[in-house]
Amino acid sequence: MSSSARAGGAAAANPRNGNSSGNATRAKLLRTAERLFAKNGIDGVSVRDITGAADANSAAVHYHFGSKQDLIAAILHSRMADLGVRRERLLADLEADDRPALRDVVEALLLPTVELSRDRRGGGHHYLGFLVAVGEHPRSMHLITDELDPLTARYVAVLARTLPEVPHEVLMFRFGVAKDLMNRVLRQGAVREWLRRHASEDDAVLVDRLADFLVGAFAAPVHGA
Repeated sequence: MSSSARAGGAAAANPRNGNSSGNATRAKLLRTAERLFAKNGIDGVSVRDITGAADANSAAVHYHFGSKQDLIAAILHSRMADLGVRRERLLADLEADDRPALRDVVEALLLPTVELSRDRRGGGHHYLGFLVAVGEHPRSMHLITDELDPLTARYVAVLARTLPEVPHEVLMFRFGVAKDLMNRVLRQGAVREWLRRHASEDDAVLVDRLADFLVGAFAAPVHGA
């Protein structure tokens, strides 16, 4: 059973999680942990740091999720509830086309991430930093793969119809690099600050240039092919 399934099952089994106070505490722990992990990395944040910043009981993480790893999985699962719906809709349009334009595929991959990066009210902008932190943490990186693999397979299948001349393993490589690059460029961090200073302070221009870059990367010639 995956960590996210265990976290979700533990929360559902606990009767106190069904009341409004328990739900509010759980939601606050999710968003607080996401923000702290994004800022300080996975190992740089303790369970006590999270409960303290969330003004929650010191045992609240164990009570609602089970463990720190289960909390990380729950953050991923919580975000995917909405993000997955958005990606599903965009993918459905692409899958209905025998050979969609590469720019359309790139935008379907990029736009949900852009929308998250602009989400201040719901804290979505912290999620990108959180993804980078999880991806750099050896014991946690598999949680991203577990959560996102079904969508990854669908995106790569669409790319394969768009770029039939590019071998599957090369598409997988480029897709993996593209996902990581998007998160690093769009999160509030050193890369984004450098780009604002040296490339453009206009967010819309930055997104267009990133889309151009990704189109070129996916369509690049394959050495030795």
